Amino acid sequence: MSQRLTGKSHDEATGTTKHVYEASDRLLGRTANLQRILATHSPYLARWFGGMVAAVRQPDLGATCEPRLRALACIKTSMTNACTYCMTHTSVFGQGLGISEPELEAMLDGSYKTSSLFSARDRAAIAWSEAMTLNTAQRDNEVWGEMKANFTEAEIVEISMACAMFNMINRLNDSFRTDLESDDHHKKQWDAVEGDASIDDIEAYAAGFTAIGQAERSA
Repeated sequence: MSQRLTGKSHDEATGTTKHVYEASDRLLGRTANLQRILATHSPYLARWFGGMVAAVRQPDLGATCEPRLRALACIKTSMTNACTYCMTHTSVFGQGLGISEPELEAMLDGSYKTSSLFSARDRAAIAWSEAMTLNTAQRDNEVWGEMKANFTEAEIVEISMACAMFNMINRLNDSFRTDLESDDHHKKQWDAVEGDASIDDIEAYAAGFTAIGQAERSA
């Protein structure tokens, strides 16, 4: 199946779309095909989307709990939804954070629940993400109890945001039939794992919205 919507290349992008691409390369290591679709057709929404993804997912760009925990939430959500595009992206990103192939396999087949590869915090975050994705979290007091026992309320919010965000992203990619990029493209995410991007960079990205948007709207 082919991708349903087009996305501009870097050379074709101008204005807000170009600004989104540049920030995505800087903060996320690369510009994914979904970001191209969104920024091409709805750049004023895509600019906030890109900032949210970076803040929720990346190290040192807004969230305070360990990047590994948020990555586990993103991976398990994508696995639960069986979104091939996002499973690939999140798994490769997770590997950049040190998540191993055996850990990914245990998350996929459910053996993470008893595996010694994971800490109690890991298992709680993975189970919570699975419950949120299956929409059973509301009534699952056992899973919620593990979250309360292992995390601060800020950490619970951040892990939940990672899960909720990827539920949205999974639906977008499956519905748009987003084309999966090359392995080399996925691995560019690693450049943003231990890069020099900071919260100042993401705030500078947002600060650029006004001037670029005003110029576009007055043109």
